[in-house]
Amino acid sequence: MQRLLRLLEATDPELAAHGRRAAQLASEVAAAMEFEPEQVEMIHAAAQLHDVGKLFISRQILDKPGPLDAREWEELQRHPETGYELVNKHVPIEAARIVLTHHEWYDGSGYPNGLSGERIPLATRVLQVADAFDAITSTRPYQPALPVEYAISELVRCAGTQFDPYAVRAIVDLSRRPEWLARHGLAHPAVSDEIAV
Repeated sequence: MQRLLRLLEATDPELAAHGRRAAQLASEVAAAMEFEPEQVEMIHAAAQLHDVGKLFISRQILDKPGPLDAREWEELQRHPETGYELVNKHVPIEAARIVLTHHEWYDGSGYPNGLSGERIPLATRVLQVADAFDAITSTRPYQPALPVEYAISELVRCAGTQFDPYAVRAIVDLSRRPEWLARHGLAHPAVSDEIAV
């Protein structure tokens, strides 16, 4: 796993940084949901590698500022399976499954296998909210960093379709803590108590 992390860092430092941030967020959400400590550690480790398959996706696609066309989208959608093939023999099976399933949707409309609900590992469902939260609140090639309140509103809007409602509720609760926001360098106001999942 350490060799894979070094490869990711050397090849794409921005992708590696996103993995580290998503891993920290995911482990905190998992802890808030009262996962066992060894499960929290496993989620943290797997989350760092969840996008490793993107190393084999064209930079033109990853850095494209506008919408992807059908061919580009098809190539991008291969990265969970590519990542799984890369890590499968080097990490615990639970971690490899997180890499494979991190783009499955709670309602079954995700990829690569159209899994839904509890067929998606709970650890994956935790990572998904952390991954999306970091993607929204960090600068990306296709958008600037957006406020915490917007990120939370999107997670809440997609609870039950893209995201597990229980994982969304956990990150909403964390986002109401000023010290949690400060620890992640997010100088946005805490999320309103009016937002409910």
